[in-house]
Order: sequence, then structure tokens, then C-alpha cells
Amino acid sequence: MQQQQTVFEEQHVLHQLKHYLPTQTPIRDFIHHNTLHAFQDTNFFEAIFKASKIFGYQVTLELEDYRRLFLMGRISNEVLQRILSQNVETNEVQEWKHRMFHKEYDCNNEFRIGRLRSFWKTNYHIDLDNLVHPLLFRILCSYLDQGISIVPFPNISDGLIDAIRKLEHISSVSFFQSERARNLLMNEETTIVSLLKILVGSDNYYEEYLFDQQFAHHGWSGMVAVVEDEPHTLLY
Repeated sequence: MQQQQTVFEEQHVLHQLKHYLPTQTPIRDFIHHNTLHAFQDTNFFEAIFKASKIFGYQVTLELEDYRRLFLMGRISNEVLQRILSQNVETNEVQEWKHRMFHKEYDCNNEFRIGRLRSFWKTNYHIDLDNLVHPLLFRILCSYLDQGISIVPFPNISDGLIDAIRKLEHISSVSFFQSERARNLLMNEETTIVSLLKILVGSDNYYEEYLFDQQFAHHGWSGMVAVVEDEPHTLLY
């Protein structure tokens, strides 16, 4: 099947990401966060099935579990008969019961997030998360330090990217293993789109890649998105 052409709109995708990421500020006290907050404007079942499609959450029991519970008597035949009678024509009740207990369905849960990055891992044996996350979070933790470290992250007022560029410029040791990666960082003309073109190639997959990337660490991404809009949530 030919891949349908799409138009990548960077700001739209970033807005979508912020909508679905958890809106988590730096934690000062224990809180409970509703992980389905992005779906609160829809009814319950629509919300959980939409979340299942995007994130891969298992929001109900499997079909075989329901069939087993019926055989155990945990699901009453009388209740099932009444529900069917309320929702289908009388002459269709037996047909629907046959479908429930005997028809084979494809119950494979095809979800959106994680598919693209898993392709790298399966086909190229490259674990992008393992290569990137340890260094990324060490840098990010230092940058967002809340006054705990003895020496603060240098040039912190310039923003994360500029601060890393200045640190890279004055350091005798680089963050990166290749000159190409370092040059991309130091080049102020480098954009999200230009990096996606190198990593992903086709703009049909840019949005999917960014969702895979950010939801590989959605707690961090959600916190950074909030701090970007509300810097006063940081103590230091």
C-alpha cells in the first residue's frame, strides 16, 4: 500500500504532544495525576478506547477472559440475555450470542506510540533510548537542579540549548562521539525538521517519530513542557 502524503506542521505537533503528555510540575508534595486527563472531555468508554489506540493501554479484559468468566458463571446468562434484548432485535439475539462465544476475532491491539522506534530495535539492533537517555537525563537533571548541587549548571539563564553549546565550546571533552553530531549542535541553523530529515527521512513519519521519542520518557517530557510555560514552578 502506498504511504499517504502528509504535511508536517511542527507547531501543531508540539501542541498535540503537550495535550497528551502528563501536565506534571516538579513534585514538591505527593500528588495523584490522572494519566487520562487529555481525554476528560469525552465519555468514559470513548476516552479509554481512544487512549488504548494511541498508547497501547489494555483498558478492558481480553475477549477470551470474558468467555471464560461466562463459563465460570461470573457473567450471568440472564443479564447477558437482557442486555442483548435491549440492544438488538429479538430475532438477532441468538446470532449475537454465537458471535460472542464462538466467532474468531483479531484482538491484536495495534497502538500508535512506540512502533517506529521499535523498528530500529528489531531491524537494525539499535536501541535509541539506551544510547541517548543516560546522557540526556544527566544533562537535564543538572540543568534543572533545584539548588542541591555545589556548582550550578553554567550559563543557565540562556536556555538549555545555548547553555549546552557554550559548555561544549569551552570543554576539552565533548558530549558527543562524532564530530557530525557536535557540528549539528553548534550550528544555530539546525532545526527540528532538519534533524528529522536525517533521522527519519520521509516527513510522513516525522510526527510519529516525535510521539515515539517523547513518550519514551513521558514523565520528563511532560514536566519540561510545563516548566517551559510556567518557569515559576521551579524552586531555584
